Amino acid sequence: MKRTFRAALLFLGLATAAAAAQKTDTLKVAGWHSSGDAYKSEQAVRAVKGVVRVETDKVKAELTVTYDDAATNRAAIEKAVAGAGYSVKK
Repeated sequence: MKRTFRAALLFLGLATAAAAAQKTDTLKVAGWHSSGDAYKSEQAVRAVKGVVRVETDKVKAELTVTYDDAATNRAAIEKAVAGAGYSVKK
């Protein structure tokens, strides 16, 4: 009985971990003219629940974000960039 219970707990734990995967997206951002613009976008994206890591490249006008896809999605990240005053190129 204990063995069956432990096996069930292990299975549920693995199933939950598999469902909550990290995803990385690179977004092209329009409207950056300085390092401050990139920083402002970065801070806005960091505030999104589920975001794990954010990197910006001002020269390429790119924002690379790693996030837990069970907690957030690309649309929420794009909304944060828009809220900071910039737009994501499609």
